[in-house]
Amino acid sequence: MADKKTWQRVLFIGDSLTRGYDVPYGKGWVELLQAHFEKNITANGGSKPMLVNAGVDGATLQAIYNNLERALHEASYDAVVIMGGTNDILHGRNAEDCYFSLMRSVHHIQKAGSDVIIGLAPQIDCDPDGDDAVLVDYNERLRTYCEEQGLLYIDFYKKIAEADYRGEILYAGDVHPNELGYHYMYEAACDVLKSGFGGM
Repeated sequence: MADKKTWQRVLFIGDSLTRGYDVPYGKGWVELLQAHFEKNITANGGSKPMLVNAGVDGATLQAIYNNLERALHEASYDAVVIMGGTNDILHGRNAEDCYFSLMRSVHHIQKAGSDVIIGLAPQIDCDPDGDDAVLVDYNERLRTYCEEQGLLYIDFYKKIAEADYRGEILYAGDVHPNELGYHYMYEAACDVLKSGFGGM
C-alpha cells in the first residue's frame, strides 16, 4: 500500500488518455501532477520526484503490457499508475476480456515490487454503439478487485461524469478530454496519489 513508503519515481502507463492527447504539453493530468508534487515537495525541503509519462496514443491493453514490460526492464519505480482498455472496447472487446488483459499488467507490476494504482477510465462521450456500458462494466470489475485487494484506484469516470452531469463541456472528442476535463482528471489523481508523496 502507498503508506508503506514515500514514492520518488512513479511510472504512468496507458494510452492517449494518459499521454494527454488533444491538449498542449503541460496541460495533461500527468504533467499537472508533476508540477504540483514538484512544487509542494521541494518547497518542504524534499527532493524532486520523477513522474514518467509512458502513455502512447492508440495503445491497446496488449501494447500497454509490452510497453510496461520494457519500461520495468529499463528502470525501477516505486509505483506504477496504469490505465487502459478504452481502445480495446472501441474495437469490440468485452469487459471480461479487458479485465483479464489488464490483470496481466497488474501482476507484472506487483512482481517487479512496485505499488500499483489502477485508473478507471473516463466515460465515452457521444456513444451510439453502447461502448460506454461496456466501460462501466469493466471499471466496476476493476473497482471490485482493488477494494478486495486493498489497492489504490483513481475513479476518473466518476469525476468526469459528475462534471458532465453539471453541464460542463469536458470533451474535445468522443473519448479525449479538453483542458478542463484533464484538469478534473488531475484533481482526481492528486487526491488519491498524495498519500504516496507524503501527503503533499
